[in-house]
Amino acid sequence: MHNDPIHRTDTLNPYKDLIVGKQKQYWIEFQLLDEQGEPLANLPYRAVNDATREGLMPEFAGLSDAQGVIRIDGLHPLPITLSMQADPLAEQLQTRRLRAERAEPPRPIVGDDTPLYGSQCSGFSPIETQALAAGHGYHYLRIGQLSDKLPTLNPTVSDTKQPPAFHFPDPGYGGFTVRGDELDRRHVLEVCPFRAWSLVLHHQPEYSLVNAYNLGLMSILAYSKQDESELGSVKQFFEQQCLDLSRTPRVWDNSQVWPCVVTDVPFSDRYVAADRLDTAKADPPEGHTQLFYAISAAQVLVAWRGTEMEGFADLITDATFRPVKPEIAAICEPKVPCPGLSSVGSVHLGFRDAFEMARRVYTKVMGKTIFEDIESKKLFICGHSLGGALGLIHAASLKDYNPLLYTYGMPRTFTLHAVQFLGDLWHFRHVNDMDAIPRVPPEAALDNYLYDIYGPVGLLAGFSWSLRQAASSALFKHEDPYSHHGEIALFLRAEQHLQHNFTPYPAYRKPDGSPYSSTIAYALPVKTKLYLVPSLCEDSDQQAEQATQRLNTSLTAENRARLFPRYSLPTTWRMPRLGDHYMSQYQPYIHNQLLESIDAERDPLLQRQIERRKFEEQIKEYYGSIHEDELARSQVFLHLQGLLDQALHITQQLEGGAEALQRFNAIADPNAYYEKTYG
Repeated sequence: MHNDPIHRTDTLNPYKDLIVGKQKQYWIEFQLLDEQGEPLANLPYRAVNDATREGLMPEFAGLSDAQGVIRIDGLHPLPITLSMQADPLAEQLQTRRLRAERAEPPRPIVGDDTPLYGSQCSGFSPIETQALAAGHGYHYLRIGQLSDKLPTLNPTVSDTKQPPAFHFPDPGYGGFTVRGDELDRRHVLEVCPFRAWSLVLHHQPEYSLVNAYNLGLMSILAYSKQDESELGSVKQFFEQQCLDLSRTPRVWDNSQVWPCVVTDVPFSDRYVAADRLDTAKADPPEGHTQLFYAISAAQVLVAWRGTEMEGFADLITDATFRPVKPEIAAICEPKVPCPGLSSVGSVHLGFRDAFEMARRVYTKVMGKTIFEDIESKKLFICGHSLGGALGLIHAASLKDYNPLLYTYGMPRTFTLHAVQFLGDLWHFRHVNDMDAIPRVPPEAALDNYLYDIYGPVGLLAGFSWSLRQAASSALFKHEDPYSHHGEIALFLRAEQHLQHNFTPYPAYRKPDGSPYSSTIAYALPVKTKLYLVPSLCEDSDQQAEQATQRLNTSLTAENRARLFPRYSLPTTWRMPRLGDHYMSQYQPYIHNQLLESIDAERDPLLQRQIERRKFEEQIKEYYGSIHEDELARSQVFLHLQGLLDQALHITQQLEGGAEALQRFNAIADPNAYYEKTYG
């Protein structure tokens, strides 16, 4: 009989070996610390081994002491497993902060079977260094490797059977086990705080470099076409990367990979909703307007996608620039007049219709989802190109909720009267040197009766009439022309010109007997690119404009037309270029300026710093031969460049802001992105 212990026929011994007689007693200590080296005190635990499982001795239980230490005596030389009560552990770990710098393991590439969340790199943690120096064992753990179950989460995760893999790598919640030959020793357990990444964003009327950088990345992310589960998609960024504390979240832009500036927040304050919307994929499909939104406990973020060259939908939207009343029918109740984005002025027809389409197709998201608990959150909107125009219309529709808008290379969207009405809307628009798109639609009154009379044919006729108006706009100002909204942040290529006066024909004289003379201006070889935010110093902005006006007045007509703009600050005397328009031209300049402002004394200096110093030396060398007003303007612009570090103060003063900048500085590559100055 198999169950008869006297007549067993199997060859396996069903009994465990027992050691009889007086046995040696063993002990073990666990010390629980967070990443800052602070103890995790007064946390309930239980510890078990084979002796407790067989009922030969009671389980070990208690609380960690004030130093985070758990000591257990009277042990047999058996493996022992420590588990912590999930809810108290999670509650305490949510309040702890991460170390500034992470191990940043490389992300496995396609075909690489390396686990996404492996062990922390040895030798990276200062706590590890101290523990090993003291002869202790060291282990880096995440909450799921120590807790006895999934803690109560509010808000809950979408799938409790598969919680976020970084924090909960072991679905069985088996606790942490030490082998029997590792007893009689203290084991330091460095426990990763129960946190999540959040983009550093400042909701304020003053310019912020970190806002410019992070919202620029979100404008790039709005172009992503990756499937939800793929690396580089919107959902993958917010639902996976922002929960992976081993790495800094990054935005993929073709071959370029951009690290974000992030801070750690309690897991309960994580991004809980994020989705990409595309009217072309709606049911039924309509148009080609795209955006994404992301929502956390503190932020509502909306990013609008810019113009794409596939097909003609976006190009038609851009070109349909008849100004119309700024009303959005999608937000109207039946039989109720539509509220206006502005009580005066007009808006670009194509942009208005594209926004209205998105509001109509995604009524629930844009009319309800992003408004949940909006009073306790900050609203951020961004976009590049067409996305900037849609972002401005969106911000105008939500002006009562105090949105903060950052745009990049956006075209003119509203006419002057509407812009003046929206003047108190917080908006910073970025213009990269000679980017052609911010110069359209032209500054002209483009509305005309042909649009109304001939229907679709009138659009073509009206468009032709509008172009003629645009051609004449350089000759006169119109009553309500298209205008830009917001404070400008300009990336300007600065040059200096050497004036040379000469007398080509000494024999020919003026009536007063003096010889005729001519002035030739030569461009000096050293050029630099400056990051100009006039709102940082209004006085400097006014001085620059006055210097430009004096310079234009004093130079000859030929030199004035060749060297300087006729009707604005020095941004149009060179031909506008589409090559300056792409975010691949905007983002490197913001990235490198951020690195410079974080550490202006870095060694070696950034190439942009070297070029600027050479430019300043060139000014000193040719000081007496450069036109005084061009010289004055360059000095003012250099002064504005020097003020840019002010745009980083708010981040440095924010709780966790200094660590966020330190973290970014540690992983950012100063040579990764080409910053175009010439061409």
